[in-house]
Amino acid sequence: MKYTITDHVKISDTESKHKLKWLRAVERRSNTWLENSPVCTKIVDIDFNLQYMSKAGIKALSISDITTFYGKPYPLEFFPSSFRDQMTKTIECVRDTRKILTHEAAIVNLDGDEVWFHSTIVPVYDEECQLEYFMIVSIETTERKSAEIKLHKMNVELESLVENRTKELEQANKQLKISCETDFLTKLPNRRSYERRLCENIATAKRNKTYLSLLMIDIDNFKEYNDTYGHAFGDSVLCQVSRSIRNSLQRSTDLVSRFGGEEFVVLLPDTDATSAFIIAEKIRKNIKALGLKHSQSGNGMITVSIGIEALKRHKLNKDDLLNNSDNALYSAKGSGKNCSYIYAG
Repeated sequence: MKYTITDHVKISDTESKHKLKWLRAVERRSNTWLENSPVCTKIVDIDFNLQYMSKAGIKALSISDITTFYGKPYPLEFFPSSFRDQMTKTIECVRDTRKILTHEAAIVNLDGDEVWFHSTIVPVYDEECQLEYFMIVSIETTERKSAEIKLHKMNVELESLVENRTKELEQANKQLKISCETDFLTKLPNRRSYERRLCENIATAKRNKTYLSLLMIDIDNFKEYNDTYGHAFGDSVLCQVSRSIRNSLQRSTDLVSRFGGEEFVVLLPDTDATSAFIIAEKIRKNIKALGLKHSQSGNGMITVSIGIEALKRHKLNKDDLLNNSDNALYSAKGSGKNCSYIYAG
């Protein structure tokens, strides 16, 4: 079935044969263009029944005999329901608004292959401005759409890859930061970590007008221990002492760091000298209770000496806090070791 112009043109007896011949020539040229154009053209009547489809659409849909579908509802029955529903709504909107609208979606041909079309739905009116039929002009976009879908999939995969790599990088950076601020032997925060936390705690203490205490801890006669038992046993003692100090602290805000060699420091936020002394004594007694043998020590076992300083407000600064606790440590050493000593000024 061919949809012809002269089907809808009434020629009166008085009109010239020349005009009719001209119209039929235009019709032939139009049909030639429609049948050979890569653009699929369809004619749908006002009841949404298919009246014509050009060869481009017939080929794309793998239809052997299009005439069996003429006079039947469009969209065709073998199209996916999602396509049929949306296309029907679009045609209804064209009918109701008298506007030209576009629609792009995938259909499935008779071979089961997905085919994409970008369609323009045009309402056609007669001389009295009454809707006569719909012309649907469709361009197959399967290749472009497949490329878009492939590109979108690649972008999603790339975004996922970037996201995963970013997370891995963040985790690596986090682990690197931890490694940079962790003592490799005792697994305690190292001096670098202590310096950072010290500045943070000083700022907080000044803002809250509270004390900040520092304990300087040194293992007594540790050089003699290494000389007697060897560095492997010395490393074991450092690890056991560090665990004991850490386990003696009950607040998450307290920080123990390996300061260097056999020295450790403990930061005690919001803690005055009296409270700091109680914590220091707990640490000292817990380490002594480990019962680590040390023949070159006066007690016959591993012990520690602890210097204590507590400062607040305008007197609080990192140099005095460290130097004063270090001086207190020397006083503890001079008092026979295995004791805790508060800086006296």
